[in-house]
Amino acid sequence: MTIRTDPHVLHKKTTRFSPISVDHTMLRLYWIVTLLYTAKVAHSQSGFSDAVPSSAFTSQLRTSLASSTAISVTAVSSGFSTVTPSKSITSSGFATATPSNTIASITATATITAAPTPTVTSSSSPSGIPIGIPRDYSPAGLAKLWDLVGPVEVPPITTTVIPQTPIALPSHPPALYPSFLAVAPKDILPDLKYPEGFLFGVASAAYQVEGAVMEEGKGPSVWDWASRQPGAVTDNTTADVVDLHYFLYKEDVARIAALGVNSHSFSVSWARIFPFGAADSPVNQQGLDHYADVIETHLKSNITPVVTLFHWDTPLALAAYYGGFTSPQIVDDFVHYAKTVFTAYNGSVHTWYTFNEPQVYCAQVGSFPFNLSFAPGINEQNAQFQCSYNLLKAHAGAVKAFREMGITGEIAFKSADYIGMPWRANNTEDMEAVERNAAFNIGVFADPVYTTGDWPQILKDTLPPDVLPRLTEQESKEILGTADFFAIDAYRTYWNAAPPEGIDACVNNTSDPLWPGCFLELMNDFNTGWSSGPASDPLTPWLQATPQFLRPSFKRLHERWPTSKIYLSEFGFTQPFEGVRNPQVLFQLTEDPERTNYYMTYLGELLLSIHEDGIPVQGAFCWAIMDNAEWNSGLSARFGIQYVNYSSPTLERSYKRSAFALADFFEAHL
Repeated sequence: MTIRTDPHVLHKKTTRFSPISVDHTMLRLYWIVTLLYTAKVAHSQSGFSDAVPSSAFTSQLRTSLASSTAISVTAVSSGFSTVTPSKSITSSGFATATPSNTIASITATATITAAPTPTVTSSSSPSGIPIGIPRDYSPAGLAKLWDLVGPVEVPPITTTVIPQTPIALPSHPPALYPSFLAVAPKDILPDLKYPEGFLFGVASAAYQVEGAVMEEGKGPSVWDWASRQPGAVTDNTTADVVDLHYFLYKEDVARIAALGVNSHSFSVSWARIFPFGAADSPVNQQGLDHYADVIETHLKSNITPVVTLFHWDTPLALAAYYGGFTSPQIVDDFVHYAKTVFTAYNGSVHTWYTFNEPQVYCAQVGSFPFNLSFAPGINEQNAQFQCSYNLLKAHAGAVKAFREMGITGEIAFKSADYIGMPWRANNTEDMEAVERNAAFNIGVFADPVYTTGDWPQILKDTLPPDVLPRLTEQESKEILGTADFFAIDAYRTYWNAAPPEGIDACVNNTSDPLWPGCFLELMNDFNTGWSSGPASDPLTPWLQATPQFLRPSFKRLHERWPTSKIYLSEFGFTQPFEGVRNPQVLFQLTEDPERTNYYMTYLGELLLSIHEDGIPVQGAFCWAIMDNAEWNSGLSARFGIQYVNYSSPTLERSYKRSAFALADFFEAHL
């Protein structure tokens, strides 16, 4: 996940607003946005989390709205207000507008969530990772690292389960809508096919699905620690057990094979291969052997493995030794880890990612609880961009090693998000806001790798060298061209607008809550006031279904960073309120029409993108293979095409309607 957005504002264009009242409404709403953003920072929420406003703060918001007389009443009745930051965007400095009634429903949902049961009790106050601890690569040293995490839940299964294969699919669900309203998945654009070799994939990540966090020599990751910090995860759950994919991977591979899936994008846990993370530390052979069998299991089932080296789970040891990705020491350690994995699985894996959503990850590094543990000289203002600098060099070093070692296959990294649209057509400032969004959220890594070898000019104009380290001529040469294709996690596409006070005023004010990005993200149309698309679960307020914008978004991506191949490396949707339903009423949990419609519309638009726009898309990967630990949202936000019963000791999986729709769609279109 995902992860990959924001406080937000907007007014609806209507004759009920005079030009003066519109301006005042914008200022009033922007003040509210600032309160929301400040409250988020004060509560030490992660910059990419799907956080929920407290009931006290919601009450304060309502009071402030009520006190603003006609302007407030008009704003509320028009249906637009603010919502808390989520995903990656807070640290980039932008915000999003959503319907005002979302706030009440989010707060209510947060109070009624009954499942899953928390697996850890957080301490009363957050505790940072001590930086500069002595290196001790012994079992005792590993135990001390786990002491920083605290007690860990023992999994209910501790050996690899061998399933009976092939998996027999249950009966397909009946049609949900009459044929005059919606065609069956196989009948969507029936004359169009995906190109030969197209990858119909599902996606996952090690921390989010594996569980078994202390089994077979694994070291702790920063997320094993972070999930125990108070307020870091909304439902207080950890990924100690989660899906237990570590021991159930053979069953999981058999289950997706039964659907006709031909690819699985997953990540390797760095801390399973190197429990201490460092290049001079011992390798864990059990970890290498485990992933060798995972890969072989996929190949035997005719499922192409696509492997990500890093999906946000930095070894905790490296954070404790020197501050993780806020220190340049991370570069050599990551490259050594990459070379070890390349050597182990060369010839079995042909598509590799170095990093998942690096801009989201580096925004995370500068936010709670990771902001408790920076390398010397790093602070909340420069942490994200020092991380970006170190991560970019680590990526380039890994790709250089990949090529020098003669590893077969292709390699890149996974970008995330979108190039937006100006909220107000032909508005110069909103057009500039679109450029700022593109620069801070994709261009920050895509420009150096695919086009210029350097940071986007917007970043260099905004951020001084003590915040954003400048790339030398030699570094630029080493970075440019270090990707064989373009991958994008494209969940949604929205509009962008300038802040009410203007972009220049924001850029020149480092205390502005939107600095340094200095743009807004809008989820509703300026001209009509209507939403960009159906809303997802309240725990993912950053996500609305926007299939109508996929084609123009892919055009813009391909124009800016052209390559001969593109992967839609993640896309997916949370079925609203799925996480609060009763696990015993399975037939309700497996009925996910909003997610199903999301996938069918996106995949239809993707077909048109290939055939009518000439975009060289060669694969699409659905997030996620099953319900999982969604970072700050815990186990309550559910993206899976398979339901996982976390109340059961055997963690039964059940196919949802969306899984069958995907199987039927790809059977007809490959």
